[in-house]
Amino acid sequence: MNRAAAAIFLALLCSACPKRLEFGPEGRIEDAQTLYQHVRERQAQVVNLEGDAKLHVDSPQGSGTLSTFLSITRPGFIHLETYDFFNRPVASLVSNGERFGVYQAGENTYLQGPASAENVSRFLPVVLPSEELVAVMLGQVPLLPPESMTLELDEKERVYVLKLQRGPATQTLRVDPKHLRVVKSEVRGVPGYDLAFEDFEQRGDQLFPGKVHLIASTADTKLDLKYTDIRLNGRPDLTLYELVAPEGARVVDVDARGQEVRSGGTVSPAPPAPGS
Repeated sequence: MNRAAAAIFLALLCSACPKRLEFGPEGRIEDAQTLYQHVRERQAQVVNLEGDAKLHVDSPQGSGTLSTFLSITRPGFIHLETYDFFNRPVASLVSNGERFGVYQAGENTYLQGPASAENVSRFLPVVLPSEELVAVMLGQVPLLPPESMTLELDEKERVYVLKLQRGPATQTLRVDPKHLRVVKSEVRGVPGYDLAFEDFEQRGDQLFPGKVHLIASTADTKLDLKYTDIRLNGRPDLTLYELVAPEGARVVDVDARGQEVRSGGTVSPAPPAPGS
């Protein structure tokens, strides 16, 4: 074998070899509780987000993609605005964790009431409590409080597999072994949803996913959130979380189940802003 042929053979041989599995500074983690704590700590590092995204919904009620402006602050502060293909306002949602308001541009109607999961989820085809919606949009996984847990290393998928168990419910987390960020979550045994995170990028001092996928199989619904221009952990604009009905809008008060109730048409004051 001449030198050129040998070089080609070695190049092909090396390309077929699996890449070395990389771990973080602490090396390979073999204790489930230790990894669980690292995951919680990594997720807690992102407290707010503001910027633009594309929101794609695929559900029995319909499918489509909307441009979205969002401002999200833990634990339950939400401001979402959606626009159609022609950049016309479609709807907006504001929640301060206690109260919510949804403006529907087409009907010029403003709904307000308690920030229950049913009310906050008027904006989406899946029902999520405001704190869970905030967590998901911050690239985080709402974690099952475990009664027990197990840990394995899947060398083929190149991830830790951390399984949390509570009664009949299980949550399987696939965790990147280098950055200790969850890349996939699957819930079984109880009603829930699966999450997947892709296109991680370094944003300042945070490694953050560029795409969030939510799959609610029981509702036959998929949500895809693709971030386009965002900033993390900045000083939030607290005026975005003020509950104010647009001038001229028809105000409708609803209860925690989303049912209309009699009201004077005023918006309840917001609780103290985060950090105040």
